[in-house]
Amino acid sequence: MTTQTSRAVVSGLVDDGLLDPARSAEAETVVQGALREGPVSSAPLRRRLAEIAGYVGGAFVVGAAWLFFSATWDDLGRAGQVSLLLVSAAVLVAGGLLLARAERRAGADPLDSIRGRLAAVLLTGGAACTAFGAGIWLDGVLGNGELVVVLAALAGVLVAVGGYLAVPSPVGQLGIAVGTFVMIPSGLAALHSDSQSAIPLGLLVLLLGGVWLGLAERGVWRERTTARVIGCVIAFVGAQIPVADEQAWVAYLATAGLGAAAFGLYVGTRSWPYLATGVIAVTVAVPEALYDWAGGSLGAAGILLATGVTLLVASLAGLRLRQEVTG
Repeated sequence: MTTQTSRAVVSGLVDDGLLDPARSAEAETVVQGALREGPVSSAPLRRRLAEIAGYVGGAFVVGAAWLFFSATWDDLGRAGQVSLLLVSAAVLVAGGLLLARAERRAGADPLDSIRGRLAAVLLTGGAACTAFGAGIWLDGVLGNGELVVVLAALAGVLVAVGGYLAVPSPVGQLGIAVGTFVMIPSGLAALHSDSQSAIPLGLLVLLLGGVWLGLAERGVWRERTTARVIGCVIAFVGAQIPVADEQAWVAYLATAGLGAAAFGLYVGTRSWPYLATGVIAVTVAVPEALYDWAGGSLGAAGILLATGVTLLVASLAGLRLRQEVTG
């Protein structure tokens, strides 16, 4: 049992890019030795509970502050609102950097400690405050709503990238993804305010997902599995956006193509997000295309049947592919 567990741990580390495959045998020996030492003490559990309690307490503090300032927000004026948000951002960023620095001085990995994870949350919160503060200030200067959103999101993304470089974390990566995603529709609206087509937006979001996955495979994102999930979600959303357009066939092709690409990536990486994305994309694309081709005459029962059959076939194909890859 210990051997199987150690192999599973080492395989997971290799799949996520955290371990050189050439050192798998050496790592497996180390993991087996650690597992033979006996059960983990209750101290880590107590620390995790303390960490959760800290986050819950922080959430209550933030909620109380939100209630307080929401009642007097309009009375603060634009200058007061911007000052409050930017000061909050500065405090959060400074606190996050200090916590990360303390962990590194202690020789610990920030992500493997409570203070390190808290630092990542603080830095991401600072990026959010920066974005909102910049947005309120720019709204008074420019008066162009879409351009304001783009510039404000860009400011938040820059701070989030700096925070991620200081403390790589899934939270920081998600903050960068959200800020970048927000910039795309606002940027298109600012450039082509009269355009009603959803195809450019969908293709740009799909491209963002592809770039995100490319960075994940090149090891730019430390949390490779998290990056794969984020990239696959973004790409799937982008492929589906043109469904609302008159040329909905673009969405069907894009989603089916995403599914095929995801299956291909799974063969090369054996990473479950790609397998899940392939199954979901094919399951969604085929019934959509059939419904459109039939002009809506299939009805609810027909669509459910097509979806069920497609899901079954896609799942069987995914299982078969998984067996071939892992076998």
